[in-house]
Formats: sequence, structure tokens, C-alpha cells
Amino acid sequence: MTDIDPDTEPSLSEHEATQKVLRTDLAVGIGGAVLGYAEAGSALFDVLPVVVGVTLLTAVAVAVVEHDAVPGVYPEVAALASFLVLAGAVAGLVTISPAPMTVDLAGALSGFGIGVLANRLLYGVVFAVPAYRLTRVREQS
Repeated sequence: MTDIDPDTEPSLSEHEATQKVLRTDLAVGIGGAVLGYAEAGSALFDVLPVVVGVTLLTAVAVAVVEHDAVPGVYPEVAALASFLVLAGAVAGLVTISPAPMTVDLAGALSGFGIGVLANRLLYGVVFAVPAYRLTRVREQS
């Protein structure tokens, strides 16, 4: 991002911003996974393709947005496009699944949570949190 003044002092250190990202995404991920499981219980195993599909799509969508992976496109536009693709995929997976709609949606919610956790495990624990995300956290503090 070019609209950030490099001479200004960031409000959070890199370590503090990383910790904030990890805490936030951990809460979102666990919340989604647990709420989906609380809704459907062991019936989630009946919609495992929905859970796995949404998990993979969520992890990829978050990675694309955080890594500024589409050159020349604002990250906000990439985020909106990723959301629309994810919503369309969920609608498609839910439509073709023979399970009840509530179980499918609970599976999608669990998949979303697991996808957020998987992305943050990869880019937060194994590798560093992307600079774009740290910058966003610092701007909001």
C-alpha cells in the first residue's frame, strides 16, 4: 500500500500486531468450527465434502486477500471477489448435497472456521503473518 507514511511510528510493534492477529483469527476460527459442530454434531461427517470444500476455499481466499496476490487490484476488491466466489461455492455445495440444509450450513460454518484456523496456522505460526494484515491491524489500533 502506498498511502501509508513510512515516517510515522506504528502504534503496535510487529510482535504485538502478530499476537493480535493470532488471537482474533483463533477466536473466529474456533468460534465457527465449534458453532457448526454444536449445530450438527456427528452429522457433520455426513457432509464432509461440504466441510472440506469450504475449508479449502476459505483458506485460499484469506491467503489471496492477505498476500495482495492479484497485481493491480485493491485488496478490498480481491476480498469482495473472494467472498462472492466462496458464497457461490457454498450455495453450490449445499444444493448438490443430499443432507438437510441445516446440516449443510453447519458444515459450511465449521469449514469456514477450520479454514481460518488452517490459514493462520500456516501464515502466523509456520510463516510470518503477511505484512498487509499487520498493516491493517496497526491502522486500526
